[in-house]
Amino acid sequence: MAPDFLFVSDQLHLSAFRESDKSDLIHWLQDEIVHQYTLHMPFPYGEKEADEWLELTRKMEEKHACRPNWAIRNAEGRLIGGIGRSMHKGEENHWDEIGYWLAAPYRGKGVMTSVVDFFCRYWFEHSPLVRIEAAVFDINPASARVLEKTGFEYEGRLRKKYFKNGRFLDGLMYGRLK
Repeated sequence: MAPDFLFVSDQLHLSAFRESDKSDLIHWLQDEIVHQYTLHMPFPYGEKEADEWLELTRKMEEKHACRPNWAIRNAEGRLIGGIGRSMHKGEENHWDEIGYWLAAPYRGKGVMTSVVDFFCRYWFEHSPLVRIEAAVFDINPASARVLEKTGFEYEGRLRKKYFKNGRFLDGLMYGRLK
């Protein structure tokens, strides 16, 4: 099992999602921007969705004997975002995909750049991964910049790959190699 905490910096750490995060999940995920830029984030986001997420993270830890999804916490230990890997083929696969979100007050301050870089280095060191990929909607240039700043290379446009809110969206595929 993964350690309880991973320290990204003096101001940021990663940990398991906890039952006590429920109110922060509900608060931060009422943000339509998070919903707009993520594939599966429900909106509105309420108590039911928070309970389902917390249960899913517990089940994934049990199934994979590792922690694929991590809560991003500030220096005070409060939940400010999340990052995770999909575990498409299980823990022993050579590639995986990551996804992430960040609360509005923390955007544009380098938080996610630090977290994504740390997260990828952690998984390259502690798993057989040699490739990590991330696809972002073409309408989300900020997330594409995070990936570029953290060593991901643009690999191509996924035309009309996603269908969200009644419209087709292009994805931008990025990959980072160990």
